[in-house]
Parts: sequence; C-alpha cells; structure tokens
Amino acid sequence: MAVAQFLEGINEEITDIRVMASKYDTSRKTALIYIAQPKADLNQVMSFRMRDEEGEITVRDIRSKHLNGKFIGLEISHEMGSDAAWNRFYRFMERMGYA
Repeated sequence: MAVAQFLEGINEEITDIRVMASKYDTSRKTALIYIAQPKADLNQVMSFRMRDEEGEITVRDIRSKHLNGKFIGLEISHEMGSDAAWNRFYRFMERMGYA
C-alpha cells in the first residue's frame, strides 16, 4: 500500500500534482505536490514521506501556501535529477492512483 505522510501514521491526501521538465536537461524533473488540508500538526512537520513496497522517498522542500493572507495548503517540491529517480516517483504515483 502506498501512503503519503508528514508524520508517522497520519496519511495525507494529495490534492494536485504538477510535473515540469527542465528546458535544458530533460532528465531533470520537478514534481510540485499540493496538499490543501493537511491532517498533521504543522508545527511538527519536518519532511514529507512517500512510502510504498519499494521503500521511502523523503522530501524536505515544503512551503506553506497562502492566498490573501489565508492558509490554503502546503506545496512540496520534489527534484528528480535522473530518469531512474523519475521512474521511481512515477511508480509511487501509480500505486497512489494518480498516474
């Protein structure tokens, strides 16, 4: 089973995912993962973990998103510098039902 978590035991629902490829190096890709209503206590969030039967992908680039001063969610930026990293991320997204 694939899960996305900020904190152990608290599964998050991914609201949106956008993937961009580098203009100069197509093997470099960035996934922007959005979570509109995180369940975890935001004061304890240090990283975002994507876990499945292959293991864990950990991301630490997490940004709070606001609109007109109101919190609207979190954005996680996951940089992938190789085709292998992209393929691993894609398999995770397939298991989560997003691909």
